[in-house]
Amino acid sequence: MARSTALKGGNKPGPGARKPGRRAPPGGARGGGAILTLSVIGLTVLALTALPLCLLIVAGALPTAVAILVDRHPRHYLARTVGAMNFAGVIPGALKMWEVGISFASLQQVIASPYQWLVMYGAAGLGWLLFFFVPPVVAMVLDIQFDDTKRQLEARAKALIEEWGEEVTGRKREGG
Repeated sequence: MARSTALKGGNKPGPGARKPGRRAPPGGARGGGAILTLSVIGLTVLALTALPLCLLIVAGALPTAVAILVDRHPRHYLARTVGAMNFAGVIPGALKMWEVGISFASLQQVIASPYQWLVMYGAAGLGWLLFFFVPPVVAMVLDIQFDDTKRQLEARAKALIEEWGEEVTGRKREGG
């Protein structure tokens, strides 16, 4: 009977619901293929217009590529964290190239500086540290907040029982 009700429109899925039997799109996160396509197009355009800058970005973004390869979570939290920090680290070198003019000479000047490599890869390293150390700290803070809230609610419940009696709890009496 339930099947005939569903066929008549009784239990229709909402407009955004997936139909039974269909698989989720590959890649886990929404738009994963689109992001890759846009990245490839962007790098191609950058390579055609400013090859030295493109080479700096590709060399500087190697930690992000590694994070993308090892990140197995469907939402790619590691790749997002490392990528954001890594690109923040690439920006100073790109700006230095922009100031003196985007050329292979400016690229050589930037990549010859150990400080620039330290900034690019150090920022990516900070992204890895954030990914591994922030979630346990947040969990610890949430546990402390939970315990505090629980303690406050228990104290409030005890005060209500003292003021109104045991019947405020909604439990039935044993002898009643």
